[in-house]
Amino acid sequence: SSGINAEYGEPVNATNYVLTLERNRPDLVGYQHPFNSNLDLEEGDNAMIIVDESSNDVLIGTVIHSGQTPTPGLDQAVVSMCRTDETKFAVLENFRVLGSNRRCQGCKKNLDMKPEVVKDTLRFLIDDTNGDWDISVSYLENGVYRPLCSNTFSFGDGGVYNLIVKQSETSDAANSYQCYLKTQEAPSDFWLPIWLPILLLIILILIIIAIVTVDRRYPRLKEEVLKLLGKWDPEEEKVEPKVSTRLNSLDTFRGLAITTMIFVNFGGGKYYFMEHAAWHGLAVADFVFPWFMFMVGVSVVLSIQSQLKRNVAKKLILKKVTIRFIKLFLIGIFLNTAIGGGVELTQWRIPGVLQRIGFTFFVCAVLEVLFIPRLTAVDSFGGERLSVPIDDNEYNECGKFLNDNPDIPEKKMSSWRFGHTTGEQPACTGKSLLFHTWPQWVIMSLFTGLWCAITYAMPIPGCPTGYLGPGGLADNALYPNCTGGAAGYVDRLLFGPNMYQHPTCKELYKTTLAYDPEGLLGSLMAILTVYSGVLAGHIIVTNKSSRVATLTKLLIMAGVTLVIGVVLCKGSLTGGWVPINKNLWTVSFVMVTSSSAFLILALLYFLIDFKGWCCGSPFRSAGKNPLFLYVGSYILYNYFPFNWATAQTHCALMTQAIVGTVMWILVGVYLDCKKKYYKI
Repeated sequence: SSGINAEYGEPVNATNYVLTLERNRPDLVGYQHPFNSNLDLEEGDNAMIIVDESSNDVLIGTVIHSGQTPTPGLDQAVVSMCRTDETKFAVLENFRVLGSNRRCQGCKKNLDMKPEVVKDTLRFLIDDTNGDWDISVSYLENGVYRPLCSNTFSFGDGGVYNLIVKQSETSDAANSYQCYLKTQEAPSDFWLPIWLPILLLIILILIIIAIVTVDRRYPRLKEEVLKLLGKWDPEEEKVEPKVSTRLNSLDTFRGLAITTMIFVNFGGGKYYFMEHAAWHGLAVADFVFPWFMFMVGVSVVLSIQSQLKRNVAKKLILKKVTIRFIKLFLIGIFLNTAIGGGVELTQWRIPGVLQRIGFTFFVCAVLEVLFIPRLTAVDSFGGERLSVPIDDNEYNECGKFLNDNPDIPEKKMSSWRFGHTTGEQPACTGKSLLFHTWPQWVIMSLFTGLWCAITYAMPIPGCPTGYLGPGGLADNALYPNCTGGAAGYVDRLLFGPNMYQHPTCKELYKTTLAYDPEGLLGSLMAILTVYSGVLAGHIIVTNKSSRVATLTKLLIMAGVTLVIGVVLCKGSLTGGWVPINKNLWTVSFVMVTSSSAFLILALLYFLIDFKGWCCGSPFRSAGKNPLFLYVGSYILYNYFPFNWATAQTHCALMTQAIVGTVMWILVGVYLDCKKKYYKI
């Protein structure tokens, strides 16, 4: 006899309600045609009342019990399917629900969703809410499944839905049914954790711009503020600041790469586009490693040229390069043991990030030492002398630049100018650089040809020749055990179980084989990524007398590599002759990511070194200690304040990733302020 709030989802505190539903007819006075039903609710239960109208204007109602509200995981949704006609569809187990995830490119369609009976409903899980789903429902009659309805639905992260199968209202056919999706519990706001940090970052940038502008236009204001704080020192202001001719854009780009890498390693809020692409395609995380390796190539040129200028013997340079390669490889092997609960020695991973960096650095450095003489125009930039380091104070490992050393006698540098040399090593200019680099181009072509030959021509047992897919459900599940094609097959032969066991394709494509994204065949093509950085280093070294020429050539290289990449993939992220794929490190992937690296370096060069509109901080500081920050973030990953237990939601995980990344940026800034730079 008492009224109940009819808002959808409002909790009802009762165990045995008799519910009466009435409707108001505008053409009549009062209410008509009550519908009575016993709810029989238990604590925490949910019930849905479906009310329809019969042909004789009588309300027909059905109470559907769906049990307690489930809690879906991250990027998941729960769907409870219910039917309105209990007479015709009496047996819930006779329903079959099939689903296809449209985000899963080329996957087998109409997978069994395996619903389970929960009271009056069939409940099934949507394990990926980042793409649309094609859902179809059929019912078993006389041994044959009769299709009832199908539709395409979008689900939200953490949402709980009811899928209602009822007779169609738009068709005259008695056996025509439709699927309706109703929200029981609204999903979380997917974009808020992204837009809020972006807004705060914009505000911070505007504040910094305002401070810099005020400091430049009103220099007396700084003096007055310091006087009020009691920190004004007139003698200190008389000291002329040291003018640095260092190319800060290089440090800034390197710092941007390592910062993004740390952010991605912290999860990036567990957004699918912040992580690596499941297989073909590009996501934010897919750019980070190529950028870092690109800067390794730039540093190879700067480091070797500084040593050649000081007439360091090439044998000694090669010895140092070899030692660095071994150190990087061993550190990478050590980091592969940083697994919670300890590493299983029988599955101790051999490939890795630092292993690939060390290998590609070694190859490109050897090629640079063997074929490139000392380049001219290395110590002049816009009419000013560019500081040149010596080996005792360089910190160029893992893409690091070089540091000034006051111990270099000035006379060693004063007589060295464009096109003139004073040492034993011969010099070359930018015009003759092509003559000296042709052996490198030949070797890079051989590496590319070898990769193509193995990838597209090597026979693989049980798999088609030239297969590039992830296996599992891909390609209509025809090749479930062909993950990675030739690349995966070669790695499994060489490393056995000592490789990465959780590839990015495992969750979406339901693969079972191990696949290592830093495997041997991919490392072969990664040399080409580092060599792209070598080309950028050649441009920077041989064109420092002309900033415009440097900027122009970097942009030209960005355009050329982009065109090559687009042609190879036919302008598609997931197809083409050579698909863009980070796991396989395909040629198109190398070209597209190298294009972005050339473009970003050109942009930073223009803003920082050309126009001087910004200094690159705080990324510039992080770029001076990238190896320390990377290894530190890896080892201290599970320690506060870089990480802590939190709710598995995008908002909480994004907050955690941002805080952890900012903390490591602050570490980089602190080390830079203390002039502490760590190298191997």
